[in-house]
Amino acid sequence: MTTTGQKTVRAVERALKILELMNRAPVVKVQYLAEQTDLPAPTVVRLLETLMGAGYVQKLGRQAGYSVTDQVAKLGAGYHGLPQVFDVVRKEAEALTRRTLWPAALATLDVDALVIRFSTIPMSPLAHYGSTINRRMSLLDFAHGRAYLAFCSAEERRHLVALLQQSASSAEEATAIAQRAESVVALTRASGFGERSGSNQPDTHSLALPLRMGSKLVGTLGITYFARANVDVAALKKQLRATVTACEKGALANARQLDEQPAA
Repeated sequence: MTTTGQKTVRAVERALKILELMNRAPVVKVQYLAEQTDLPAPTVVRLLETLMGAGYVQKLGRQAGYSVTDQVAKLGAGYHGLPQVFDVVRKEAEALTRRTLWPAALATLDVDALVIRFSTIPMSPLAHYGSTINRRMSLLDFAHGRAYLAFCSAEERRHLVALLQQSASSAEEATAIAQRAESVVALTRASGFGERSGSNQPDTHSLALPLRMGSKLVGTLGITYFARANVDVAALKKQLRATVTACEKGALANARQLDEQPAA
């Protein structure tokens, strides 16, 4: 039994700190963990390898980074739906890119914008950027943001629009933001997809759909293609829809398996 002032095991403290940081986001990289913990990168790598050996962490390719696994559910507090969804989404998004060649991405809400948490850019031969991890996308201008805003609950939507209005310099501008949000939501719900095209990054177009775990909206899944490419958009929408359905079914199946595990 430990007492105050007793010497602690530094390696355990460091490993727990790594897990704590990793549980805040679906994907993290060694550099981020090193910066947040003030540890040398080689030390972080050794800790990650130890956690991988214990089954708590998995590596997502050479460039994508690391994520926690379902094993962390056994640690109790702090484990939520997103890691369960993420593991399924990663596999399904990679399968989508293998079929279409276009890069797919998972995004989650961060206060008043959607942030890319995982992308298949490293495996896509048609990728438009080297990386989009941690890129913020506004709720009104980007496919991911529009998909989230349009399909979240009415209560959450009011909250998000109010956050957007905080940047307004006048009552008229605040009203204009609310009116634009209303228009974006109407168009997105009519289409069924969050879409980005036109003057905002005109070289590419994007499609995105809400991603749920049961009734809970946990993020968005999207795909991006070159604007000038000869793309069958209807077929691409169908594939994206099927991928989201597979993600949601797989996530719920994972959740049920965890619930059915006997207590230790």
